[in-house]
Amino acid sequence: MELPRNGENRNIPFRSNRYFCINGAWYFTTREGPQLGPFIDKREAEAELMLFVREKTLQNSNISA
Repeated sequence: MELPRNGENRNIPFRSNRYFCINGAWYFTTREGPQLGPFIDKREAEAELMLFVREKTLQNSNISA
């Protein structure tokens, strides 16, 4: 069961899984559109997505400053 995020009411919007596997190689999708990968396993894809989000957050904070 999925729980609401901060600021959301009880009506949780549809969310798709960001990770997917094709022929044993793992990828993730971004809001910007590109699919990034391939990665050896889902754990590596998850780690790379965290780095991707961190970089985007830093870029956005530098633009706002």
